Amino acid sequence: MKNEFMNEALRLAELAFLEGEVPVGAVVTIGNKIIGTGRNRREKGKNALHHAEIEAINEACKRLGGWRLWECELYVTLEPCPMCAGAIINARIKNVVFGAYDKKDGACGSVTNLFESGFSYSPSYEGGFMEEECADVLSRFFKDLRKKSEEKKQPKRENNNMEKIASFTVDHTKLLRGMYISRIDGDVVTYDIRTRRPNVEEVMENGAIHTVEHLFATFVRNSEFKDNIIYFGPMGCRTGFYFLTTGMTHAQALSLTKDAFAFIESFEGEVPGVSAVECGNYRDHDLAGAKKEAADQKEILKNWTTADMIY
Repeated sequence: MKNEFMNEALRLAELAFLEGEVPVGAVVTIGNKIIGTGRNRREKGKNALHHAEIEAINEACKRLGGWRLWECELYVTLEPCPMCAGAIINARIKNVVFGAYDKKDGACGSVTNLFESGFSYSPSYEGGFMEEECADVLSRFFKDLRKKSEEKKQPKRENNNMEKIASFTVDHTKLLRGMYISRIDGDVVTYDIRTRRPNVEEVMENGAIHTVEHLFATFVRNSEFKDNIIYFGPMGCRTGFYFLTTGMTHAQALSLTKDAFAFIESFEGEVPGVSAVECGNYRDHDLAGAKKEAADQKEILKNWTTADMIY
């Protein structure tokens, strides 16, 4: 469960990133359940207290109806600062797991260590868990911040020189098969399910693509996450599919995708929605081709983890 909890904290950090905040996310857990979530919102809230850990602790206290979080753990993507370390101590949190170290303001070993300073209560803690992933989101944020700062210094573009959309800035010569986080817009996550190496391997056939679309969409919209599914459809280049979700962790989206391809691989019978009334091009379907595509992609994703989902 540790990976799932930290992945949820990372999802919250990505949301903070998109809101222009330093990307830090945190969750408070009890047993196998998340009871408090938070992300950095200092800029939006105009408040120095709006740190991810404070938000998560506040929500957990409300859920449990008390301030003592004896049985709880806190997962956070960045080493807590002195304020948050103090809040953790005062909340009596049992254990803290953090990702990246904060060499400038960290209060769990980097600059000082409030957890080992002789206070009346000291939580256990673990630093550097999923450090690479947690540090990556911070690195991308500050890189983006520097880029925007440089762009402000550049002369304005002419109106007819439109900026490239984000997907056109990805180096397609380096893309491999797999499932990747493409972008995060608020609570909506877009995943790229790459079934071909762009400009290297032969693209998918239209009939197989069409049948995969029908079966995949039918499966996920009948799953326990049916209310979290926004869209599933093919890329115009025929090298993969787009999968859009909301309110799901990356781990849940990955697991659902694996299950969907397993469903397609073993599917027998009439493909749902294949009639003139239900489909705009009902004659162009290929179940055998779709089953092969699904089998190939299921094999690619067999050992895939959320750590592999970063482009």
